[in-house]
Amino acid sequence: MDYLLHYLKFDGQGGAERVTQLPTEIPQSGAHWVHIDCSKDDGRDWLDNIEEIPEAVVDALFADETRPRTVKMGQGVLVTLRGVNLNPDSDPSDMVSLRLWATPHFIVSTRRRRLLSVVEQVSNLEKGEGAENIADLVATLTHTLTARMAGVIDGLEDTLGELEEEMSERVELQQRATLVDRRLQTVRLRRFLVPQKEAISRLSVEMQSWMTKEQLAHIQEAANDITRYVEALESLRERCLLMQEEFANYQAEKMNARMYVLSILSGIFLPLGFLTGLFGINIGGMPGVESGAAFWLFVGVLVLMGIGQYVVMRKSRWF
Repeated sequence: MDYLLHYLKFDGQGGAERVTQLPTEIPQSGAHWVHIDCSKDDGRDWLDNIEEIPEAVVDALFADETRPRTVKMGQGVLVTLRGVNLNPDSDPSDMVSLRLWATPHFIVSTRRRRLLSVVEQVSNLEKGEGAENIADLVATLTHTLTARMAGVIDGLEDTLGELEEEMSERVELQQRATLVDRRLQTVRLRRFLVPQKEAISRLSVEMQSWMTKEQLAHIQEAANDITRYVEALESLRERCLLMQEEFANYQAEKMNARMYVLSILSGIFLPLGFLTGLFGINIGGMPGVESGAAFWLFVGVLVLMGIGQYVVMRKSRWF
C-alpha cells in the first residue's frame, strides 16, 4: 500500500500507535487518523469501498486543484486548507493543500506534497506529545498551518522594507526583478488566504459540538491571525504598486531627459542644417563660389550661430 502514508490510532493521552490494516468502515469509537497520498489511485479505491463516505467527499479529497473551504458532508466535515511550502528549494508562496474529512472518531486526510505541519503532528504523536482526539488534531493542524505563515509574510515585509530604503537613495533597474518576484508572491498568498479565512471561521461553527472551549479558541485565534495576514498582504500589495509607480516615474524621467537633450541638439543644428543644405545646392549664382576663403568664412558663421543659439538658450533657462 504505497498510497498509505500512515494510519494512527490515538491512545487518548497524546500518543498513537501505527496500524497497518486499514478499516473497512468508519470507526465509531476512539480516534483514528488515516493519511494517504492522493496521487496514488489505490487510495481512492479504498475510500470508494467504504459505504459511509459520500462520493462527493472522495472526489474532493482526490481533486487536482482545490481552494480552501469547509462544508458539512455526510457524517463529517470536509475541510480543505493551504499551508506555505517550506520544503527545501521551494517557493513558500506555492502553497501546499491539505484535504481532510473528519468525523468525531475518524479523520482521513490526503496530500500531494509533503506538508511540514502534518509531519510535526505525526512526530508529536509518536513521542506521546500530540493530539488526544480528532477535534484536538483538527484544531492543532489549523493552528500550526496558520502559525507557519507568519515567518513568510514577515520575510516579505522585511524584503520590501529594504527595497524601499534602497529606492529612496537610488533607483536601479535590477531592483525591478526583486519587486516583481515579491509582488507575485504576495498575489499568490493572498489568493488562498482570503478564502482560507472564511474556511477556518466556518470550521469553528461546523465542529462546535465536537470541540472544547480551548480547541475553539485555537481555531478562532487562527482565523484572527489569517485576517491579520490578509491585511498585511493588502498593505504589501499597495506598497508594491507604489514602488512600481516609482520605477515608471524613474523611466519616464530618464526618457524625458534624453528627449530634452535631443530637442536641444535639434534646436541648435536645425538652422545650421538649413544653411548647409541651402549652400549645398549645385546651381549658379551661389555666393563665394569663386573665393577660396568663402568656405572658412561660412564655417565661422556657423560656429558663431551655434554659440549664439547656445547663449540664448542658456539665458532663457532651457537647460
